[in-house]
Amino acid sequence: MARPDKISRFLPLTFANGNSVRRFGKHCPQCRTMVGAEHMDGLASLMQGKIFLSAEACCPQCGQRFPVACVITDDKRVHRVLLPLWIFRLWLRSATRHDPQPAGNDNWDVEQTETPQGLMLPADADVVRSDEILGRFQGEPICAWIEYQGQRFVFDRAAPGHNLTLTPSELLLEGRLIYRQQ
Repeated sequence: MARPDKISRFLPLTFANGNSVRRFGKHCPQCRTMVGAEHMDGLASLMQGKIFLSAEACCPQCGQRFPVACVITDDKRVHRVLLPLWIFRLWLRSATRHDPQPAGNDNWDVEQTETPQGLMLPADADVVRSDEILGRFQGEPICAWIEYQGQRFVFDRAAPGHNLTLTPSELLLEGRLIYRQQ
């Protein structure tokens, strides 16, 4: 069950369209200093394509405490909550009762270990291609399967991006097509 915590521990939250909310802040009503998520205690949850946030903020400059209640849409627009604050908080606690508590990853040290990766073939690799064409990607044909060093790989997906990771059973062909070992 998610319990109220620093809002910064709930972030980042990523919408289905790829937009992500990594930071959040609100101006102090007394001194107009920007109060960040690390100075807010409450709940934040991504539900129904929106981030619902309810917290109590404490201004680090003047010590003023003030409530924060808003909904953030997938286009990163922040909307005021028109419900009375106590009803919104009650609803949000109820809606997040089955959510896990965010991990305390503020001071984690990640060990760098070698993870096995798939093959990335150079353009001149000796590859046998099937005659069966599944379609085209970036104007080039996609073969149903290929053979490399006596092993057969079937087409899995196209790779339009540059930051990709391959599992040990995958092969990247021509920097754009991923095949999986059969």
